[in-house]
Amino acid sequence: MTLRLATALCLPVLLAIAAPAAAASFDCARARAGAGGAEEKLICSTPALNAADAAMGAAYKALLDRLGGDEAGRGFARAEQRAWAGRRNRACGFGLPAGTEADSGFDDPAACLQVETERRTAQLAALRADPGLGARLRTVLLTEGKPRTRLSIRAERPEIADPAIYGAAFFNETARRFVEGEIKEFRKNSTDLPEGMEAELVLTADVHVTAPGLLSVQFRGEGVQGNGFRYAAGLTVDLGRGRVPTLAQMFGTGSWLAAATAACRTALEPEMAAECGGPELKDPRSWRFEPERAVATLLLPGKELREIAMPFHPPAR
Repeated sequence: MTLRLATALCLPVLLAIAAPAAAASFDCARARAGAGGAEEKLICSTPALNAADAAMGAAYKALLDRLGGDEAGRGFARAEQRAWAGRRNRACGFGLPAGTEADSGFDDPAACLQVETERRTAQLAALRADPGLGARLRTVLLTEGKPRTRLSIRAERPEIADPAIYGAAFFNETARRFVEGEIKEFRKNSTDLPEGMEAELVLTADVHVTAPGLLSVQFRGEGVQGNGFRYAAGLTVDLGRGRVPTLAQMFGTGSWLAAATAACRTALEPEMAAECGGPELKDPRSWRFEPERAVATLLLPGKELREIAMPFHPPAR
């Protein structure tokens, strides 16, 4: 089964110096002349992709600019951007050996590029609360098998690349154990599938720098296990205290659940309001935290993931 995932890993090639807002982040003249790859030619020839790539390039340049004289941070950021371009190519089917299938499951390379360029733009913007820390984040990609085979796994794990960052070891170990737990659960649930039935998991991770030293990861899982499935899971890590904070510690007030329930009932249709009284809002896995808002992602009937947002201010630390 082909998965059209809005969370595939695909982004266009990007230079350290961003281009004007209306132009791609690389030289389209060189790409058209044959110096660039097939992905660059597609971006340059598709106005929507060109614009999305330019916006992503601007977000990348903004992150570099905020690093100021942090040359080490710039080096980490550039290394991750290059690594991301490689993941993008493999996911969207560019530069692969003949007969090799794109990792993302997208049938349309342009759709893959569009979705993932926009995803990368959002990722880069989410790092600005602590650019020195954000620039040192990288994605570790874990893969097993291939799409449409008996078992296929493609999982992202966030990691702090610089061991000198305070709390890096704790964050990396916490994220590793979290992702391993998701994969273990998927394997367990796939064991008894009938012969010939596919089991496929794509797990993506987007990191939000909530405040200096406070990271919140939004995981999204999608795939097939007999039937299609999708889910969301959050993981928040306080580097300074070396802990995964509780919801009470994050919100800092006893009234947060009532406020979250009210926000949920406002966001959902009346016939869905009962979903706001379930256990999901009390589950830390439901939440991610951004600098100015907290977001709970609920799985509604019909396998719809719906985000419920409410105002939030990071706790004093």
